[in-house]
Amino acid sequence: MPNESFYKKGVNIVVVGVGGQGLITFGEVLGKACVRKGLNIRIAETHGMSQRGGAVEVFIKIGEKALAPLISPGYADFVVAIELIESLRGVRYLRRCGWLILSDVWIPPPTVRNVPRPREIIDDLSKLPINIIQVEAKEIARELKDFRVINMAMLGGLIALIEYIVPLDVVEEVVELRLGNTNREALRLGYKITKEKITSTNYIKPVSCSEG
Repeated sequence: MPNESFYKKGVNIVVVGVGGQGLITFGEVLGKACVRKGLNIRIAETHGMSQRGGAVEVFIKIGEKALAPLISPGYADFVVAIELIESLRGVRYLRRCGWLILSDVWIPPPTVRNVPRPREIIDDLSKLPINIIQVEAKEIARELKDFRVINMAMLGGLIALIEYIVPLDVVEEVVELRLGNTNREALRLGYKITKEKITSTNYIKPVSCSEG
């Protein structure tokens, strides 16, 4: 599990999804929370940002040595996939034994044949030496009756893993001010679900995964 020593060496995060899912807002909220904590953070976005439905990648570096924001394949500590199919593209950034935080949102491209189904995607990802934890962001959005909150539910999942660096209450304050109470509740629920899964080890974790 991540701990306070992560900040000294730096934490690399890549967020992947499609246009219209609020990935840029995800990065902005996390960035503002880090600034409130006095943390050094660098953020960059690439690919299809202005095209709704196009692939989007957001690169986030937190730590004393965070300088250039882009992250090379194999160097991310965390990959947050706000859309399932995009996780297949984003997982290349993840280091061995890193954490893939996976949503339950599946948006197949309308013009592409033979798109992998959610179960197939998870089965393929499970063969890799990484930790995989799924946040039921779509269910959270359904409960809150607002599908625009999926990105904040996924941010809550990430915060459950990096709260030694960025505490939940600090992120909550930013979300409340910028996006309102419904988004704040989505953040809390994503955090709660992830925390419970970590505590009970109710997530996919290859037994061969070792930091050694």
